[in-house]
Amino acid sequence: MRMLFARSAALAALLLAGSATRAHAQPCSAPYLVQQSFTRGSYSTEWMLCWQQPATYGLTIQAAYFRPGPGKPMVQVFYDARVTDIFVPYHSGSPRYYDLSAFNFPFATLTSADCPASAGGTLLGSPTVVCKEVHDRGVAWKMSDGTVYRGREVVLWSVLVAANYDYIFRWRFRDDGMVIGEIGATGTNLPGIPTQAHMHNAEWRMDIDLNGWPNDNAARVWHVESGASAVDNMTPINTEQGMVWDDLQFTQLHIYDSVLKNSRGSASGYMLIPDRTGTARHQEAWTQKDIWVTPYDPSQMRPANLPTYVSQGRSVANTDIVVWYWGSAHHLFRDEDGQTVNGTFSGVAQVMWASFMLKPHNLFDGPPFWP
Repeated sequence: MRMLFARSAALAALLLAGSATRAHAQPCSAPYLVQQSFTRGSYSTEWMLCWQQPATYGLTIQAAYFRPGPGKPMVQVFYDARVTDIFVPYHSGSPRYYDLSAFNFPFATLTSADCPASAGGTLLGSPTVVCKEVHDRGVAWKMSDGTVYRGREVVLWSVLVAANYDYIFRWRFRDDGMVIGEIGATGTNLPGIPTQAHMHNAEWRMDIDLNGWPNDNAARVWHVESGASAVDNMTPINTEQGMVWDDLQFTQLHIYDSVLKNSRGSASGYMLIPDRTGTARHQEAWTQKDIWVTPYDPSQMRPANLPTYVSQGRSVANTDIVVWYWGSAHHLFRDEDGQTVNGTFSGVAQVMWASFMLKPHNLFDGPPFWP
């Protein structure tokens, strides 16, 4: 169970942030606090975020609250969200790197070249290790009568210098409440075996305290076609476990609070939706599942131990849960990576991404920023 003072602080933040006209209870301070509102006419939404960069992890979101409309209370989304390891196995079978848990790589100091003000960028931290960007995200909706709304987002990203590779940790918080987690691999191919194919596998660990830590639940959602008809299914997950993502079934994870509802009486939650080009399966047991649900335990942080974590069969119904998601980028060598000249390889690997979406489900009373 979470320590009492942490739960009380989160509850106080929610209560004090309940009115749009009342000052927010800030869970952190500058430069770690990011507050961003989005407005169209009389309609507005708002994010309140805290970031940190703990050693041996990537850019971590240590609090995230979202206001879904003017006059609405802030809803807590994250207590803690981070990439908890990056597993890099090479096709020959060796090496097999755990780039976060086995090393203590430094974060890069960013400059205006990385984070230009002309692109909506602001450097954060001392040294400047995080870039905040606020910018257009493209068409959010369009109607045949010619009306259109182009969405906005606030983005936080940083870079971990992992020897020859640079890892970009990026979190996107959109004006419609969506959260997108991304990790990008760039830098240069591994010296000695620069042409060998390999994987960059990221495991995200998210303590999604929807509306606070109590009463959270998860359910598996999947789709089945049968002849000309189809059916969508939802099965509650009552005990800790891992599950396989099936592209043919559009597998999603529904995360919801048993008492949180919108003004129409619909249960509010988020859908974890994978965004992937493939599914990696390695000899390691923890790579055989794509999504895991465990009860909150601050000692359980690394994905290699997930099979052991879930072996206890603990309840994950109406409690404080943690969701783990596994995504991969498959790096095949190409001439665009570089070349070897006089025995020395030189080049730069273009960034490759692994990502997922957390999409609001009945969090709003209707379409945001419409009409």
